[in-house]
Amino acid sequence: MSTPQQPPFGPPVPPKQGMSTGKKVALFGCATPLLVLFLMVGCVAVLAPGGEETAENTDTEAADADAEADGEEDNEQAHELGETFEHGSFEFTVHSIEEGVAGLEDEFGLTQEARGEYIVVELTAENTSSSAEYLEGSNQVLMDTDGNMYERDISASSDDSFMDQLNPGQAAEATLAYDVTPGTEIDHMLVNGKTMVDDGVRVDLG
Repeated sequence: MSTPQQPPFGPPVPPKQGMSTGKKVALFGCATPLLVLFLMVGCVAVLAPGGEETAENTDTEAADADAEADGEEDNEQAHELGETFEHGSFEFTVHSIEEGVAGLEDEFGLTQEARGEYIVVELTAENTSSSAEYLEGSNQVLMDTDGNMYERDISASSDDSFMDQLNPGQAAEATLAYDVTPGTEIDHMLVNGKTMVDDGVRVDLG
């Protein structure tokens, strides 16, 4: 009797079975929350700096709006000759205005002639703050009825005391001369006790 021959490479190896559908579903179910978590963390990382920047921009815009509103309020509140008012660190009084002045004598006795004619304004300023402050004469300007702005003529003005540092409670007087074309109709003055970028307080001169 002959013996049955065995296959040359041993018994056949059963094929590998793939992952069952149930296991695939379970694996997908575990991976989905992790994916969502990563997406949420990524969104927070991207949006957070933008949110901080937006908040900073909002604060800056609010501060600018407040400063602009303060400036507009100062400019809209008009004062009269002889009236005392405050602006910045100073208390001002505009005493008088003289128009049609042909020339002014300086501290050396020399006469300074106007190209057109001088408008002369006398005012005082007192430091009402708790620290020493400077007051600049060039920040005090005249406005005509057409909206043109005029700065004082340095050589014809007597405002040296404005250039000195005023301690708390100290006051300074100034005579400011503005060289304008004859016939110019001046409407008001802008008195400024803050910085050169501020509009100042309106004083009607009519």
